[in-house]
Amino acid sequence: MHIIELDEIYKNYGKLQVLKNINLQIEKGTSTALVGPTGSGKTIMLRLIDLLEKPSSGTIYFEGTDANGSNNTRLDIRRQIGMVFQKPLAFKASVYDNIAYGLKIRGQKENMDRKIKELLELIDLPGYENRNALKLSGGETQRLALARAMITDPKLLLLDEPTANLDPISKKKLEELILKINRESETTIIMTTHDLLQGQKLADRMVILYNGQVLQSGTPNQIFRTPKNRFVADFIGIENIMCGTIENSSNGLVKIKTDLITVFAVTEKEGKVHFAIRPDEITISREKVQTSARNTIQGNVNEIIDTGSLIKLLVDAGEIFTVFITRESLSELNISTGTSIWLYFKASAVHVF
Repeated sequence: MHIIELDEIYKNYGKLQVLKNINLQIEKGTSTALVGPTGSGKTIMLRLIDLLEKPSSGTIYFEGTDANGSNNTRLDIRRQIGMVFQKPLAFKASVYDNIAYGLKIRGQKENMDRKIKELLELIDLPGYENRNALKLSGGETQRLALARAMITDPKLLLLDEPTANLDPISKKKLEELILKINRESETTIIMTTHDLLQGQKLADRMVILYNGQVLQSGTPNQIFRTPKNRFVADFIGIENIMCGTIENSSNGLVKIKTDLITVFAVTEKEGKVHFAIRPDEITISREKVQTSARNTIQGNVNEIIDTGSLIKLLVDAGEIFTVFITRESLSELNISTGTSIWLYFKASAVHVF
């Protein structure tokens, strides 16, 4: 069942349009990352879902209920949502009182001590009840804000760039905590981030936003392996993006010509296209060999870059190709700058968009 559904959402501030035709469904118990560069509309979308703002047009549904209804309806829905802002503020009080705030204003004081103790254990701050919340570190304050949101057992937890201002150790702790909350309590989580690897690590689903629009949504694997357009491909760091024209096709196998090379691919698309080949889909040899790969291209090694775990080759084959190989392969093949090599990749490895 959908816990949240955004139906044709537009958001304007005067003449400035910040969200355009957003259609999105969030399943219960899942974790979704809204990913995009600064100014893409991530935080505004989160504020609309939290009902802090109203859309200029379109409808937001919470568990099938129109959230644009009466003030009582909106208040009832908001009580089922927890929100942690990018720069959370601690109240001038103890850690205990900060966490207890949500329960106190709701008049839900039953078992409050036990709940707060359990949450402090969960966020790795046991025994901090009487600490001054204003004297916590940045990472501790972020975890405190998470506990403050979780104390009311929200069905939906919204996190706005939750690790943006944290050091690597605090970031790792918070990421582990977010995963634990999602998996153990089955709380639905929607978070914003510009960190692709974080989205890949924490989310069941990623939504790529740019200029107020959803460009693509899907599992991290779908996003990284089959980007829908040039922006998504560039944004997620896909290598070997080229453009060309499909000249002829036979049973789905097409010939794509750039200004400098010809590549075979499998697609139903026609005309001018972009295409990409993942570096890990390309194999190499010093001498030409027989292979089932449809694409065989010769080139010269322009540059050798040591990335730590792998060696990155930049190969001039008319177009510049990026290829990853192991350090052992570099040594065994005796490759250096200027070496002539052959590149092989299957037609099915060419992603056309």
